Amino acid sequence: MHYRIDAFLVHGNPRLQIKEAASGSVRLVWDLPKSPAAGLGDSERELAQSLATEEALHKLFRSLFLLTTSQYLNGQLKRD
Repeated sequence: MHYRIDAFLVHGNPRLQIKEAASGSVRLVWDLPKSPAAGLGDSERELAQSLATEEALHKLFRSLFLLTTSQYLNGQLKRD
């Protein structure tokens, strides 16, 4: 199965969409979280942003793993 990967900015925030090439159906959407709310000190804001980014990347890789596993179980991937 072939995919089209679209990466773009939405209000300055990165977004990633993975779509099936044949049908155009969206299989995965990922957004990097926005900066933490005001009211935090500089070091707290930096730490909160770092943790939010790490969590978002973890969710992205988990979603990609689940997408690949789904393809494998449905026989859409070649078995080595």
